[in-house]
Amino acid sequence: MPPKRPPAKASVPAARNVSNKKQPVKPAANTANKKPGPPGRKAPPAKAAPKKEEKKGPSPQDLAAIVIQKYIRRFLSQCDLKKLKNRRIEYDEMIEKLQREAFVAMVKAEQGAAEREQAREDEERRRKREEAKRRGRMLEAAFDGDLEEMENILKEVSNLDTKNGVPNDEMGKVIRRNHMIAVTECQDANGNTPLSEAAAGGSSESIKFLVERGGDVNSVGAWGRTPLYRAAFGGHLDAVESLLQYGADPRIIAEDGNAPEHVSPVEAIIEVLKNWDVSMTDSLLEKMVVEREKRLEEDRMRKEAETNQLQDELNEIKKQYESEQRVLQKAYQELEKRIHEHDKCTTQGADSSITEITLQALHDAEGELEIAKLHADKARSKLEQARLRLREQQHEGGDEALPGVKCNIRELDEVLMRDVGNRITESGKWPMLIDPTGQATTFLRYRDTNYLCALNPQQMQPDVIRLALLGSIRFGKPMVMDMLEVDMFDTISDIFNEILPNLMQDIMSKEILQEEKYMQLVKPEDGEAYQKSKFQHHRAQKFIFVLVTKNKFPSDYLIDLTYAIRIVLPGD
Repeated sequence: MPPKRPPAKASVPAARNVSNKKQPVKPAANTANKKPGPPGRKAPPAKAAPKKEEKKGPSPQDLAAIVIQKYIRRFLSQCDLKKLKNRRIEYDEMIEKLQREAFVAMVKAEQGAAEREQAREDEERRRKREEAKRRGRMLEAAFDGDLEEMENILKEVSNLDTKNGVPNDEMGKVIRRNHMIAVTECQDANGNTPLSEAAAGGSSESIKFLVERGGDVNSVGAWGRTPLYRAAFGGHLDAVESLLQYGADPRIIAEDGNAPEHVSPVEAIIEVLKNWDVSMTDSLLEKMVVEREKRLEEDRMRKEAETNQLQDELNEIKKQYESEQRVLQKAYQELEKRIHEHDKCTTQGADSSITEITLQALHDAEGELEIAKLHADKARSKLEQARLRLREQQHEGGDEALPGVKCNIRELDEVLMRDVGNRITESGKWPMLIDPTGQATTFLRYRDTNYLCALNPQQMQPDVIRLALLGSIRFGKPMVMDMLEVDMFDTISDIFNEILPNLMQDIMSKEILQEEKYMQLVKPEDGEAYQKSKFQHHRAQKFIFVLVTKNKFPSDYLIDLTYAIRIVLPGD
């Protein structure tokens, strides 16, 4: 039995670096299957087996950190959500508060306007009552021959002119004189003037007083009777002689077929009237005609001067209004840009600091727009007042002076969409709705129309307009261009003409409805839906181009270019 081989001692390699860490123990080489080498020759060192990389999972500390981060993020998200909810609540409360304030302000404004209107009506009624009393006093004083009372009445009229700011220059003197004549030539319910009453009362001094202040000695009152007729009928010789000397015509016949000499009970009056030289009357009448024409010419010159002055004021106010309209248009466009920027940042998930900046810019643009609206409203109010004064000067005042055919909002479907009576078709023009209330815009947006807002930059892109126009022509439906409060027809025309030269002119002249015209709008990339075969001529003929404005007084150019329809609400 061979002796047992002693166990091999494990060699401990010299440690190069002293460390407290345990060194890994190398596994013993497997020598069982190795053949012994020749004596005296060292065995080659065993090759170390390659290390396998062990896949390590997250440590407990890592897992704990992940859990902590998760809950922290959840907490922060909940905090952000809470902040957003609080902001939303604050925003809703602010909007509600602003709406309440706006409603209160609107009610106060309406109350103020109603009070001012009521005060104006009360003042007008008071003025008319005073005028009626003044006429009655003048008629009675003329009949009674009370010169002092008549003088006091005329002084009241002069003082009233001074109170109302009537100047004392040449034009002012004309106005004052006309006011005096209006009193001396006033009439009672039967059409009798103070001079006729003075003749009936027999006061020659009153007759002289009134004639010197513009009284007409040949005025015709009740039953066609002149002052001379009434003086003769009353038997007042002095009055008859005074009237004849001032140009009273004894040849005028009353409705009963009698001349003044036929009705007088006094023989002396009959003799005076029979023997009166009518050539003197003709001469006096010619002088009266010349004097009357002179007054009419002075009135015409006064009115012309006032009209020119009002026209100059209107032109100046119109320039200010157009300037404010440009500012308002720019403010609208700036707001649309800011809304687009903020929406873009929000949808793209931009950082909160960026969205806060865009939101603040949006609020700033809203503030600028409100300021621009206030200035534009003031300018519009001034312009409307100037136009009103000019219309009143030209005897065109009142609601009927507003442009456009009056149309109740309830009848808009018949007037615009169905054109009952063919008024729009016969005019050969496209309709323009003058709608300060905005009701017509709401009506059209909920109908089958292609609606574009002229103040929305996104909708005013040439390609958007082109496709909207093509769609309206293809399906034969209205294309609505809403200009809101801004008069920007020229700007719209420039954009349309970018699509196709003279496009707006072709639309307004209706030449666009010719097939060779509207097919020029089609582009190859529009697809099969806009090919020639998809358009039907009978549908294209139903196309309507509608302009909408909130401006009560559009430019004269637009009024002439379109068939203006003025929208009114029920009860207006």
